[in-house]
Amino acid sequence: MTNSQNTGSKGTDTTDINSSNISTPDINKVLPILVDGNDLNQTQSHDFFQQVLQGNVEPTFMASVLTALKIKGETPEEIAGAAIAIRAAATSFPKRDSEESNVADCVGTGGDGANTINISTTAAILAAACGLKMAKHGNRSVSSMSGSADLLEAFGVNLAMSPETANHCLAQTNLCFLYAPAYHSGFKHAGPVRKSMGIRTIFNILGPLVNPAHPNIMLLGVYTPELLMPMAQALQLTGVQRAFVVHGSGLDEIALHGNTQVIEITQGELIERTFTPQDFGLNNYALAEIEGGTPQENADIIKAILSGQGQDAHNAAVIINCAALLFLHNKADSLKEAAQLAGEVLASGKGLATLSSLVKLSNREPNQEPNKKSNQEISSNATDQKAEK
Repeated sequence: MTNSQNTGSKGTDTTDINSSNISTPDINKVLPILVDGNDLNQTQSHDFFQQVLQGNVEPTFMASVLTALKIKGETPEEIAGAAIAIRAAATSFPKRDSEESNVADCVGTGGDGANTINISTTAAILAAACGLKMAKHGNRSVSSMSGSADLLEAFGVNLAMSPETANHCLAQTNLCFLYAPAYHSGFKHAGPVRKSMGIRTIFNILGPLVNPAHPNIMLLGVYTPELLMPMAQALQLTGVQRAFVVHGSGLDEIALHGNTQVIEITQGELIERTFTPQDFGLNNYALAEIEGGTPQENADIIKAILSGQGQDAHNAAVIINCAALLFLHNKADSLKEAAQLAGEVLASGKGLATLSSLVKLSNREPNQEPNKKSNQEISSNATDQKAEK
């Protein structure tokens, strides 16, 4: 059974922070504030990271601020301010026809140290086959041998597809992939500093928060339980309306080998929960049963899963995370009902058909863009933006 506790916490949607309404900020005040042990407010964080993305921050100063944030511990307001600045600077993605139309993402921070199969990516594909609109934002690997981009590239998905093509894929197949380096060119200004520092910084947790499609529903995994509440509060501040933020017994996924700690965002409130596989009508499986391999090895595993011929543990890992997305979309009244629906669609092979459609459409531009980038051209930014599975 799940345990639920209402924290009574409410977030404020401050996504209307607009760089055009802000004069050139005095970011020199940021470091003394942090050194004194104080927090930045959301606007101060936004302004600092806005300048970072524009290449206006001297490397040693940037490293000092990132280190001070790390030592102090990043607050939800600092995380949200940075995320909003990054999204504002990103290559734009076509807006949804209606603010009431739901778009979701299923993503983890990475960094859990587990070399699992690509659970989040496969769950997103299955969710799309179930009828949900999934805008998957991702990158190459961080904590496994194969990240979301590595996997999809192995299947033939065009990572360099334009935003217009990605939006067309979303409309036609319920699924698109937004390759982080193709959208966040400003990260190149922070890349050398991050590499020289050699430690995790706020940048390592921002990937799930900066999806250019602005999803309003999220299944977000974090690599440590200490990030559950800060990331949930940051999601609220960036405008996400419905979400599960999860940590599954060491994984940035909903786990099969143990309990999963959860913060649920619903109706402006944060609710603490605990999930077990039994809540979904599923069995427990050992972590070793969902270990992954190279991009091609993972592609073979994922192809079997999506065609309805996967191993029991692999299927369950995908079903449990897809079920959470279905529940968040109100496609089922219970987690068990959601898992049953996900399992039926998985067994039908519709997941593989959805992926095949994405591969086909991602390589067919609706309109030829003069500045279309190739996978090779955008790969130069990839090393600056290590992200999630």
